[in-house]
Order: sequence, then C-alpha cells, then structure tokens
Amino acid sequence: MAFLGGSSSDNGSNKISSATIITSCMEVTGSFEGTDTIHVDGKVTGNISVNNTLVIGKSGLVVGDVRAKHAIINGELQGSIICDELEVMRSGKLSNEAQAQNIIIDGEANGYIMAHKSISILENGKLKANKVQSKNIKVHGSVEGTIIATELLRVGANGSVEGDISVKNISTAEGGRVSGTMSLYQNDSNEE
Repeated sequence: MAFLGGSSSDNGSNKISSATIITSCMEVTGSFEGTDTIHVDGKVTGNISVNNTLVIGKSGLVVGDVRAKHAIINGELQGSIICDELEVMRSGKLSNEAQAQNIIIDGEANGYIMAHKSISILENGKLKANKVQSKNIKVHGSVEGTIIATELLRVGANGSVEGDISVKNISTAEGGRVSGTMSLYQNDSNEE
C-alpha cells in the first residue's frame, strides 16, 4: 500500500490528503475501512468502506460489498455498492446491487440498480436490471428489465428500453426505442 501525502502546517490549516493504492501486481484478501481515497488496480476480495472516494482502475477487481461517498468503476465490482455518487465508466462492469443518489453508467451493469435522484445511461452504457428505479432515468444506451421512473423516463435518439416499464412521464426522442409493457407509476404511499 502506498500513501500519498500533502503538507501540513503547524496551525493545522492544511489538511493532509492520502490515498491507499492497491497496485495491479497485488492481490489482497480482507476488508478495508478508511476516511480517504482507495484506488484499486489489483484484486481485492473483501468489503471496502471509505468516507471519500473509491476508484477501481481498469485492471482492478473488487469481489465484495462497498460503501463509499463517491465511486468510480473502470474495472470490475462483483458485489453490492452503496454510495452518494456512482460512475461506471466505459470499461467498467458492475454486478449485483447498486444504491446511490445519482448514477452514471457508460459501461455494463447487471442486477438491482436504484438511485434516489437520477440514473443516466450514456451511449455506451448497457444495463440489464432485475429492477432499475429512480425519479429520473435518462437512456442514451440500452436498458433491459423492470424499469421504474417515478418522475420521468427520457429515451434519447440512440436509446433503447425493453421490459416491464412503470413511469409517471415519458419522453422519447425520434429514433429512440421503447418496447415491452408499460403502466402508469402509482406511488405506493397513496392511501385509499
């Protein structure tokens, strides 16, 4: 593990910044907890909990559950993740479950994907979901599965949505494709 440090003055006004780096030639079994950034280019088998950013590099693989403030996946995560902001980059793969405030997918994701505010599937993004749910879902790539948009499902010109779709509002650009069954989203908290 390498620690990258900044400088600190005697009065404590400069914060020391550090990162734990698992290089591509390393394979680690065990769980990590920390308050700053963890960058994984090797393999980690175990859970990771960090109060800052987790970066999984292109050669990185994490087999375990993750909690982070911000996560950027260029490699692969085989496990569940809970974070505020999640980015699955073009070379990234995510399987199992993801919960965040906002999610951007430009790579591949499979499983249960839930964002409280928004999910954006970019042009290269491919999402095969047991269930994908958010207030706002923007699709410029492809989504298959059960899709729930509690406010708006927006399908771009190159976007493709297929499956059981429940939406409050939908907007489809010319060229966008939507197929499957569609129903009006009903808020479960409405009492009769």
